[in-house]
Amino acid sequence: MPKLLLLLAEVLLFAILSVATSSHFGWVEGLRITAAYLVAYLVPRTVLRRARAASVPACVVLLMMAAFLMAACYSGLVEWTGTGGYTLHQPNLDGDSLKYYKWAWYHYDGSVPWEKVIFPGFPCMILCLFKAFGVSVIWPQALNLMFTLLAVVLTGMTTRRLLAHRVKAMPSALLAGGMLLCFALTYNLMMGISILKEGSIGMAMALAGFAMSSMSASDEERFQPWRDLLLMALACALLGAVRTTYLYIVLAGIVIMALPHLRRDWGMALTMVALVVVALVVGNYFAAYSFDRHVKIVNGGWNMQRFYVIRGPQGFYRDLIGYYFLFSPLHRAAMLPLTASIQFFVPFPWLNGESPILFNYLCRVSYTWYLLGGVVLFYFACMSWRGRENMGAWPWWPALAFVMLAYVMGGSITRYVLPVQPLFIPVAMYVLCRVIEGHRRKAFVRWMVLFVLLVAVVLMTCLELQEKAISQALHTPSLVDFLKSLRH
Repeated sequence: MPKLLLLLAEVLLFAILSVATSSHFGWVEGLRITAAYLVAYLVPRTVLRRARAASVPACVVLLMMAAFLMAACYSGLVEWTGTGGYTLHQPNLDGDSLKYYKWAWYHYDGSVPWEKVIFPGFPCMILCLFKAFGVSVIWPQALNLMFTLLAVVLTGMTTRRLLAHRVKAMPSALLAGGMLLCFALTYNLMMGISILKEGSIGMAMALAGFAMSSMSASDEERFQPWRDLLLMALACALLGAVRTTYLYIVLAGIVIMALPHLRRDWGMALTMVALVVVALVVGNYFAAYSFDRHVKIVNGGWNMQRFYVIRGPQGFYRDLIGYYFLFSPLHRAAMLPLTASIQFFVPFPWLNGESPILFNYLCRVSYTWYLLGGVVLFYFACMSWRGRENMGAWPWWPALAFVMLAYVMGGSITRYVLPVQPLFIPVAMYVLCRVIEGHRRKAFVRWMVLFVLLVAVVLMTCLELQEKAISQALHTPSLVDFLKSLRH
């Protein structure tokens, strides 16, 4: 009976989608959108159905996630074709999205100017879709929808694999719970379905994480090693094509995960390292960035200072960190508490002059991420150093990746840390399971109350600083100054 109800819910969802899209774009385009979204849903649905401990609740979570993301995708299509004669064939894109789309279109028929891209992997995927189905923004959007849903499923599978022998919760509950916590990452999800590389990067990082989790899983979870190596090879190939720099994060993860059981896992770890190296070499051969460029990015310098942490909305942060990219490595390391904190809080949960559309509002729903982060920080502060309460090596990988990105980018571009965020979900799920079991409940409640108060103070301070920076840039009084003038 539950499976039948699930099937009816799926049919109802796509029937509503078909009617909505056809009424706005016409029957032909409406059916294309529905078919593309259906394929984007069926692929992760099939992966989930074949996963260990799959259940109806997990499938319900996936359906809810799909409905949520499809609504955001449809909103994006309407926005991209709203005014000015734009169509699904020629949408109103901007920034990197426009570059990738035009690059693929140029190589499809040469009817638009050529655009330079640094990593050709994602534009090549768009080109392949254009060759198969014709030029339309529907196809790359549906591709990223599929990647994002796959990342959600893989996050649930990794959560189950890591925690099945560490907590009392049923494996099926761990799988569904890990997927459900992905709803907290709204900015991550919105970037995943955009015409950007983030969808493919997020899926590749989730795939690499699932493969590496076998080194920290129980013996019954360590099935055939060749399957994990095959998944790692796929993840490395995808990262090598879309953004090779994330392979350094994967490399760090392999080392961290292998160290506790090096005698047992050295063969698998060494093979994974070889896969990463091959992907780095091949990926950099086709990318505009070389290894020398990677070194320059880490070292900072004037080029980094010119393009990152600029005036405008980032003005108040620019005043705080000064010439960050010109500082010595030791100086930048000492600033990690500040840069990592900014990386954690941005994007702030208010619009900075963006168009008030559904997509932008969803990007700004940061409170759920803050709560998830508070749970994770409780683990590092109160559980990680206790032998019987820690969950092994896994939590240190996303923590190190988060710090690495904060150091390199000064916390200035949160989009770069998005593929790392889902790797914290097993940690948050572990803490919640242990608290439900009765461990450290009072300490957890006290921690979360203090954390919420701290977040509130930080957000109010940042809002005032940001308003002052914007008002100075526009030569207009800020809201705070206006209220003070009324008082006098």
